[in-house]
Amino acid sequence: MNPALSINDIISQVKQLDKEEQLTLLERIALLIRETKDKNQYARLSDISGIGSSLWSNISIDEYIDQERQW
Repeated sequence: MNPALSINDIISQVKQLDKEEQLTLLERIALLIRETKDKNQYARLSDISGIGSSLWSNISIDEYIDQERQW
C-alpha cells in the first residue's frame, strides 16, 4: 500500500461517491478478498498430481508390495 495514501484518505474519497458506486466498490473489494482467500487456503488434488513420480520411477511396484507385506 502506498504510504502516502492512508485509510482515512480512502474513506474520504469513498464518501464522495454516490451510493451505487459505494456498493459497487464494496462488492468488488469483497470479491477481491474472497479470491485471495480461496487461492491461499485450498489446494486441489490435481495441483499435486505427479509430484512423487520421480520418487517411484526406479522402484518396482511388485517388489515394493512384497517388501511391505513381509513385516
